[in-house]
Amino acid sequence: MTQTETCDVLVIGSGAGALTSAVTCAKAGLKVLVTEKAGQFGGTTATSGGVLWVPGSRHAKALGARLGVEDDGDLVRTYLRHETGNCYDEARIEAYLEHAPRMVEYLEDHTEVKFYPMEFPDYHPEAQGGSRIRSVGTMDYDAAKMGELMKTLKGELPQTLFLGLAIGSTLEMKQFLAAGRSPKAMAYVIRRMARHFMDLALKGSSQRIVRGRALIARLARTAHDLGVPFWLNAPAERLIREGDRVVGAEILRDGKPVRVLARHAVVLGAGGFPRDKDRRARQYPGHARTMEPVTPAPVTNVGDGIRMAEEVGAQFNAELLQPAAWLPTSRLPGAVDQNGVWPHLTDRNKPGFIMVLPDGRRFANESAPYHDLVPAMLDAFESRGADRAFLIGDDRAIRRWGMGFVRPFPIPKGRYLRNGYLTRAATPEALARKLGIDPEALAHTIRDFSRHAAEGRDPEFHRGESAYDRYQGDENHGPNPALGPLDKGPYYAVRIYPGEIGTYKGLKTDEHSRVIGRGGRPIAGLYAAGNDQSNVFGGSYPGAGATIGPAVTFGWIAARDITRQAGREVPGGA
Repeated sequence: MTQTETCDVLVIGSGAGALTSAVTCAKAGLKVLVTEKAGQFGGTTATSGGVLWVPGSRHAKALGARLGVEDDGDLVRTYLRHETGNCYDEARIEAYLEHAPRMVEYLEDHTEVKFYPMEFPDYHPEAQGGSRIRSVGTMDYDAAKMGELMKTLKGELPQTLFLGLAIGSTLEMKQFLAAGRSPKAMAYVIRRMARHFMDLALKGSSQRIVRGRALIARLARTAHDLGVPFWLNAPAERLIREGDRVVGAEILRDGKPVRVLARHAVVLGAGGFPRDKDRRARQYPGHARTMEPVTPAPVTNVGDGIRMAEEVGAQFNAELLQPAAWLPTSRLPGAVDQNGVWPHLTDRNKPGFIMVLPDGRRFANESAPYHDLVPAMLDAFESRGADRAFLIGDDRAIRRWGMGFVRPFPIPKGRYLRNGYLTRAATPEALARKLGIDPEALAHTIRDFSRHAAEGRDPEFHRGESAYDRYQGDENHGPNPALGPLDKGPYYAVRIYPGEIGTYKGLKTDEHSRVIGRGGRPIAGLYAAGNDQSNVFGGSYPGAGATIGPAVTFGWIAARDITRQAGREVPGGA
């Protein structure tokens, strides 16, 4: 006989959106169960930057007052209309703008979660309504507070660690990158590493949890204190529907099916479909449709939540500007999962780097937001008959910034030359011949780019003209922090792929996070958050944290609706 368990709310998945729903429902006195397919909890969030895009938060207001920057709902709406175009979903965007700031206050006032303000430009800051005060970061957390939870908290991507240390804020990252040429930065790194090694010696692991992992840790600590159980290695197989209502799900636990009946709701937060090859083939454009996924997204994110919802009549929303939150990536030879994939978030933005196709020509502004760069790459593949792209830097750039898995000086790079991840040659022509690039075209591209970069200009793609480009560059480099010549050999290259953070297309939901059925009405008892939910910004990426911000906000909105339907109140969340 199949085992049966009961709860008030079943949450499938353990990323930030899912755990926010779980914590909020539990705070209202509901009995919550979290199930997770993987052996550790944290989902995509745990390996993210832990940043949320939340216009109008109390942190944004305080930062704006300090900087003399004004922001209001009308400016945000103007900016979002520019970003989303014909995909502007007024009801859901209004819900987001109303509830995201309240979500921040709720989590900070009633859970372990704490944020800090970030001065970070929106991804298109020159657009009307753009700003630089809308993102918030997650405060670091002390591993000692986690207790037994540390054993099953998902770790950082190991390739992004430095001798086992997870680097925290953007400011800390700048200190590490500058350590090879700045005594002050080197002193900071030495102090930071000394504390890290002391933690390793005395406690067996680093005691500082940072970024997205800190957000998950804080939510999980709160959930545990509220008595919320986590079932790990427990994939959801199918939803249980009775009449017009979803009443639970069948979970595979310890290899045996368990019927979990939820009195009030099921919340889907299973991470979208970045590893679902069949759905990618139907929903992705160009080369991304058929390529092997090269993504830091978990291998377990194969669209389970979306598939199960469709089986009970849910609508899949494919009418978005982009199917995924794009991210240029590189991959170690022989890599089989996310641990062999590098997310190129910062190196390509720095002086001394360009990106080219096999024809030896550039195809985009290398400093552009990652969500803009990959579509430009895919378009160039189609128009120029290519399926490869390369990030190229000279010796000065590599020593200063590193490139992908390759760390800055003085960390050796020999292993990456030996395993084929990194290619080196004395001249651009020699590098091109090794990579199958047109030698004369690459040499011309580098000479032409370098001549203009020395003057602080990029006539071809206008790199360095946006405040975003300049922010991501080297503030100590002139005349333009985003531009520098490639004129100091040898030259290096890595192959770049059109990867993604996660998917944007997903289940159609309303402003309450309720999943919409094929008849256009909500399916009773079924909610979605995170990447299982169709992106509220229509497939655009307005600013830093525009994936986790909606995940957490709509996870909170779902919980508020569930608790209201159950006759309960969310403390401080009216």
